[in-house]
Amino acid sequence: MKITKSIYFLIAIVLITNSASAQNDETEATLDQGPISGQFDYMIEESSRYEEFRVVKIAWLNKLKSNVLDSLGNLQSTIESRNSSIDSLNNRIGEINQTLDNTKEDLNEAVTAKNSIPFLGSEMPKGKYNSLMWGVVIILAAAAGFLFLLFKRSHHVTSEMKEKYNILEKEYEGHRKRALEKEKTMARQHLNELNKLRGRD
Repeated sequence: MKITKSIYFLIAIVLITNSASAQNDETEATLDQGPISGQFDYMIEESSRYEEFRVVKIAWLNKLKSNVLDSLGNLQSTIESRNSSIDSLNNRIGEINQTLDNTKEDLNEAVTAKNSIPFLGSEMPKGKYNSLMWGVVIILAAAAGFLFLLFKRSHHVTSEMKEKYNILEKEYEGHRKRALEKEKTMARQHLNELNKLRGRD
């Protein structure tokens, strides 16, 4: 009877040990999986009750602590990785913004170059350049017109002077001829008078 009782006792101990071992394996497997909040819930549900308290195994607490620290480490690594990615993206955005600013500057220079003309070592807007050129053309046209009028007037004056000179020359020639005729006539008369005076003597 004692042997049978001992056998039952041994079987009960083996079953309890196997059950506890299986429960411990299940607990560890559950504590190894799922989110931290689920692991807390599982530990609370599976822990023993004592009046208003819960009795939690030290191994479970250590396992949960290890899991929390691992999760925090993973989160820290993720945060650092994300921060590194954010820094990289910010650098890339900065490069893109710099490239955009350079492109805008090049575009503005191209538009300025397109809308301006190099003049006396500086860029002059096409509108001002056109106004300046038209002003120069108008001034040159006015100067040419003025010079043409001066030339025409000078030509007219020259023609008048030439005509007056020709008239004066003709008058002078006529006067000279008349003077010569008169001088010849007077010389002849003088000679005749001298001859008359000599004839009387």
